[in-house]
Amino acid sequence: METLFTPRRGTIVGDARLAGLEEGFKEGFKEGRVAGKAEQLLRLMERRGFSLTGETRQHVTTCTDMPLLDLWFDRAIDATTLDEIFAVSSSTDRVPAPAQSPEHTAVPGQGPTDPRPSAD
Repeated sequence: METLFTPRRGTIVGDARLAGLEEGFKEGFKEGRVAGKAEQLLRLMERRGFSLTGETRQHVTTCTDMPLLDLWFDRAIDATTLDEIFAVSSSTDRVPAPAQSPEHTAVPGQGPTDPRPSAD
C-alpha cells in the first residue's frame, strides 16, 4: 500500500514543500503567459500577411522577455516589414508599462486634481 505525502503548514518539511509548489506554479503561470503572447504575435503577423520562416518562428517562440514580446506585438500592428518589428529598441520606442491593479488604474475624467486655483 502506497502512502501519499500531504505537506502541512507549520512543519519545516511541509513549509518548504509548499513554498516549492507555489514557486513552481508561479513560474509555470509566467511561462504560459509568455508562450501565449508569442502565439498571439505569430498569429498577428500571419494575419497581416508576413511570410514567416522557421527561423522567425523560433526567434519569437524562444523569447522569454514579456516586455519585448509586447513591444514586438505593438510594432506588428502597424509594421510593413518584419525588420520593422524586430528592429533594435530605440529611445523612441514605447515599452508597454506593466499591468496595474484596478485601484491603480486611472478613470478618465477622475484623475488627480490640482489644488492650486486656476487662472481664469
